[in-house]
Amino acid sequence: MIRSLLSILAIIAMASAFTPQPTTPLTTLRTTPSSTTQIYQIGGEPERQALTRDTEPDDFFVTNTDKMSDGEKLPIAIMGLVGISLPFVAGLIALYAAK
Repeated sequence: MIRSLLSILAIIAMASAFTPQPTTPLTTLRTTPSSTTQIYQIGGEPERQALTRDTEPDDFFVTNTDKMSDGEKLPIAIMGLVGISLPFVAGLIALYAAK
C-alpha cells in the first residue's frame, strides 16, 4: 500500500517537473502596443504597414512548381501516387505468396 502510494507520488512529481512555468506575471504580458508608434528601417524609411493582395507583386509567393503547367505536373503526381501505393501492393503480393 505504501509502495504504491509512493510510486504514484513519484510519478506525479516527475510529471509536474516537466510542466512549463510562466516566467513573467500575466499582467505584464497583457499590455497593448501603442498604435501611433512608427517603426523605421536602417535606411530611415517607415516600414510597410501590411502586405495585401494589391501591394504584393504577382510572382512574390510563386514556387517553381506553381509556374509549371498541369501537363508538366502530371508525372510528379503519378510518381507520388505510385510511391505511396507500391509498398502496399508489394505487401499484398508477399502475403498471398506466403500462403
